[in-house]
Amino acid sequence: VVSTQSTGDVAEVTENFGEMSKPGEEEDEEEEVFNKEQTLLEACYRAIKTSIKKADLPILTSAFYSQHVKGCCEHPVEIKHTKWKKLGTLLKELQDAGLLTVKEQKKGVQSITHIDFTHVLLRGVEMLEKEEEEEDEEEEDIAVVQAFTCNAHAAKFFSKFGYKKGDILTRKEIRASLTNYIRQQNLVVEGDKSRITLDPHLADLSKIKDVRCKWNDVMQRSEQAFGQCYVISLPGRIPITVKGKLPPIQYKVEKRTGNKVVTLISNFSIFGIEGKELAQRLQLLQSSSACVVQGVKGEEVLVQGDARKHATKLLLTEYKIPKTFVSSQ
Repeated sequence: VVSTQSTGDVAEVTENFGEMSKPGEEEDEEEEVFNKEQTLLEACYRAIKTSIKKADLPILTSAFYSQHVKGCCEHPVEIKHTKWKKLGTLLKELQDAGLLTVKEQKKGVQSITHIDFTHVLLRGVEMLEKEEEEEDEEEEDIAVVQAFTCNAHAAKFFSKFGYKKGDILTRKEIRASLTNYIRQQNLVVEGDKSRITLDPHLADLSKIKDVRCKWNDVMQRSEQAFGQCYVISLPGRIPITVKGKLPPIQYKVEKRTGNKVVTLISNFSIFGIEGKELAQRLQLLQSSSACVVQGVKGEEVLVQGDARKHATKLLLTEYKIPKTFVSSQ
């Protein structure tokens, strides 16, 4: 049995259908706006949960957004393209929700003075672990980053920011902490923003005797208060921290019995390279024998002939070792 409608009903349905937008037009537009705003909100939650410490407070609202929130965005989002338009409007919404407190400490300068780290909005925040793992699988380069170990002297100052002796800090983290401290303590010289006035804490950290000095001098001298180290990020592995100087991969060409030339390659293990694999690949490239031998400081690869050219190409193009850490002897 097929039901029928009157002509008037059909006309009404047809008219209403004509007023509707094409499938997906309004929905897509709304979804795009929602995604941008949701992405930015989740980045704020993620930054608070993973990047901000209680010791960082108070923190300038601009520093909170540029140094923490942006790095936690799953996709690039410009705040001016969202419903908030300005950072202050977004933070006011978060403040009204009870997540944080924003105060104007001096005219035109706003800081976040309190964060409720137990707030319900922070529950179940995803940490982008899956995205990072996928990127790691696609990224084959070995990353070598200079970092700094927090010793007892540096810890006296940086304990204000939640760091302790033995922690590893990047240059960016050191400079961000110093910048926040200098601005919060109003140490910028009035009329000369390129210079700051040292208080007793900064003077003790940097060992600078002058009362006033340039920003960069404070940053560089403060870094010298730390111990030096390197963090090596290997694809699919836990990063390795090497304290002190990082020895480069070295070649040593020697003459053996019967004027036979051999090449010894050392210091590759710290970069996650297995000696057996390196020997096999060099054997194919060099068209000569290669094997793993025990050296004074660990495994070495011994190759018949002068293999420096082939080894350098292999290390730089296949293993992606930064050129700085590949040298010859």
